[in-house]
Amino acid sequence: MVDFLSKVVLPIAMFTMMFAMGLTLTLQDFKKIMVFPKAVLLGLFIQLLLLPAIGFAVVSVFPLKTMVAVGFVTLAASPSGTLSNVVVHIGKGNTALSITLTALATMVTLFTLPLWINFALRSFSGTETMVEVPILQTALELGMFTLVPVTIGLFARSRAPHWEKKEPYLTRGSALTTFLIFVTVNVLDEGKTLGSPGAVLLPCVLLTVTAVLLGFSIPKVLGVDSRDSVTTAVEICMKNVVLPIFIAMTSLQNLDATLASAVYMVGMVPAAVAVMIVFNFFKKRVEQKFIGH
Repeated sequence: MVDFLSKVVLPIAMFTMMFAMGLTLTLQDFKKIMVFPKAVLLGLFIQLLLLPAIGFAVVSVFPLKTMVAVGFVTLAASPSGTLSNVVVHIGKGNTALSITLTALATMVTLFTLPLWINFALRSFSGTETMVEVPILQTALELGMFTLVPVTIGLFARSRAPHWEKKEPYLTRGSALTTFLIFVTVNVLDEGKTLGSPGAVLLPCVLLTVTAVLLGFSIPKVLGVDSRDSVTTAVEICMKNVVLPIFIAMTSLQNLDATLASAVYMVGMVPAAVAVMIVFNFFKKRVEQKFIGH
């Protein structure tokens, strides 16, 4: 039962979710890096290099199980998902930048994520119980379930634009399926993993706060405007948690590695929404002062 869910149903759900992401994209989205070069490059740097390094440092301080720590680093090194685009759009951020960052980070993750996973495994396993995942094989698997479905979705939209309307249903359906698989496998595991969420609660809170602060402050200090900076903050805060769960249950084949993602997903949406509310509050105050003068 567990093998069927993790090796058949979960890959299908993952493929469907990334296909749905492709339906939200056009080739123009990838060309927008020329429109927001500084914001995009800073966003990718923070998302895929700086935040994983900080995530690694955070879990190094806490006495976590090896695979829980590896799962945490995998989460920190994962890209954002389409939900971040929705939050940015509703919050009146830079939607085009958000979509561009999501798409490009997903592509670059194909190369960076296997390296971070192996680095975490080497660091936390210890020399006597060294565990590794094949970098090339992991990259190919990630490509099969990220790059390929996104490309198919992008192509499908270019040929049949009305397919874009199916994206919300496909995204929600695949996300719900992943959640149900996760809960079912945990029940079959007799709750051993989800029974100890407190172990990663503080690390997840620290990661969320760090993601928001770095995502906003670094671009802002380096000359990116407030709207683009807050968009970057939301992108870096809101992870595509389905991806690290998928990796934990397929490549790593360890339920402990899903714990951080399960805890993180609870807090990331409220945090991102709070960021957009604060941004619009101060934006409105500035506009009122300008009108007053």
